[in-house]
Amino acid sequence: MWLCVASLLCMLQVLFTFKEVNGYYGQRYYQCRFSQDLNTVEFIHSWYFNKIEHLRYNSTIDKYTGYTDSGVMEAESLNKDPSNSLSFFVGQICINYKDKYFTKFLKTVKPEVTVRSLRSESDVQQAVLMCTAYDYHPKGIKVSWLRDGKVVSEGVSSTDELSDGDWYYQIHTYLEYVPRPGENISCMVEHESLTRPHIYTWDRPLPVAERNKLIIGIFLLVLGIVLAVAGFLYYMLRAKECPSEQTSQSIHLERTVSETSSEASTSYE
Repeated sequence: MWLCVASLLCMLQVLFTFKEVNGYYGQRYYQCRFSQDLNTVEFIHSWYFNKIEHLRYNSTIDKYTGYTDSGVMEAESLNKDPSNSLSFFVGQICINYKDKYFTKFLKTVKPEVTVRSLRSESDVQQAVLMCTAYDYHPKGIKVSWLRDGKVVSEGVSSTDELSDGDWYYQIHTYLEYVPRPGENISCMVEHESLTRPHIYTWDRPLPVAERNKLIIGIFLLVLGIVLAVAGFLYYMLRAKECPSEQTSQSIHLERTVSETSSEASTSYE
């Protein structure tokens, strides 16, 4: 697989316009193509006229190729003289570009991993899990399934490593299995960006009966908290009202005692 680098740094464009309406458009493109390991480099120089490729030089075969009648004639003429070779551009442009920029753009990137269920467990059909590794670089990853710590191969399928078109890759691996109570299922990922294999465990959802019990327990807990708060607020309101009632009762008692004392004094006299 080639990594094609045809950026503004590797492209020379020449535009000729002779008339405002019926003009002519000429372009020249320099391209550097690298193998996945960056050890093999290919330089391509293309000539376009009115958006049609007219002539191309390829460093791999070190020859020119024509794609139009005039381009074929020109290619034959250029190929007769070895001094017309453009192979030196492999070092001047492509290798220099790789050494200058690739260390910045193509550093290793750790994969993001998710494990989710595509088909829930039931007594009728097998369950299906999917492990997805994405946004990693470079290409070359190993994804395995573990059941109780042991690698399994039965019921396992996988897609090819897919390019995202932005230097990153993704892969999807599936496990179709018959569930066993209390088992542990994990997805193990190995990549050169990781110092050791990373294991991502599938968090099995609670059975329906246990889930209902949990929901009922949470409801009762919330209800108890609400009742406790309501009782506390009621107590505080009653506590504010009690002092005024006690004061009224004290005043009434004092008046009663005072009146009784006055009556007793009058009778004595």
